[in-house]
Amino acid sequence: MNSSADTVISVDKIRFSYGAAGPVLENVSFAVREGEHVSLVGPNGSGKSTLFRILAGFLRPASGRVLLGGADIRAMSPLERAKRLSFVPQDIRADFPFNCLEVVLMALYPHRSRLAATDEADIALAAAMMRETGVWRFADKKISELSGGERQRVIISRALLQIESAPSGGKGGLLLLDEAMSALDVAARIDMMKLLSARASARASAIIGIHHDLQTAAGFSSRVLALHRGRIAASGPPRSVFTEPFFKTVFSVKAEITPGGFLIKDSAVLMNDG
Repeated sequence: MNSSADTVISVDKIRFSYGAAGPVLENVSFAVREGEHVSLVGPNGSGKSTLFRILAGFLRPASGRVLLGGADIRAMSPLERAKRLSFVPQDIRADFPFNCLEVVLMALYPHRSRLAATDEADIALAAAMMRETGVWRFADKKISELSGGERQRVIISRALLQIESAPSGGKGGLLLLDEAMSALDVAARIDMMKLLSARASARASAIIGIHHDLQTAAGFSSRVLALHRGRIAASGPPRSVFTEPFFKTVFSVKAEITPGGFLIKDSAVLMNDG
């Protein structure tokens, strides 16, 4: 797979297995360009979380490779990866004694020497990220005192600051969101998806997010990438991916395609089809 100038990450024929079990991922290839907000969807056990760990450099595939900005991600040090990539997990630890501003400012670590002091410009940029995500009012509050949804927004603020603080100003940066909005209510989730899509477009960065909320993925991502049994089942704009045959094959549900999106109707019929 050739990497074009605006490709943030490219995945070439990834294969991965856990031990002697069959492959969790098989021949997975795709690329994500600057400005894209890609939703990774698929049923439980389809390989989404494993693929994310490979994209982040935490797991080494049995074969194939991942290029981040044209460089093999496994040849990069954790610090080098952190200068271009930020990963937000679903479960956020909250048992450390830092306030929310301090947590967000941790994003500067990959871009600063250990002895560099935080200055007013750093705080101003962190404040801007926190205002965009609606958590600046929690700046002096311990993160352990926040609700799950509030903590997720603080960690997304930190991830945005990590990408924004790169010498490129965010251009070519990658944000990986592993169900990072699962604790947000519907309105907050919609606002966050709008914000992230707008920032990716404006900063020429890219976002890949695992989403179980398919309606949100359909409404606010530029592309849907679907995994089924460890393989790419579909890739394209939401309207072209989310079809009745797609829902039947990938999610084993009946769906009705409507002018505004889709309606999941039934699963029992399909489960009883044999």
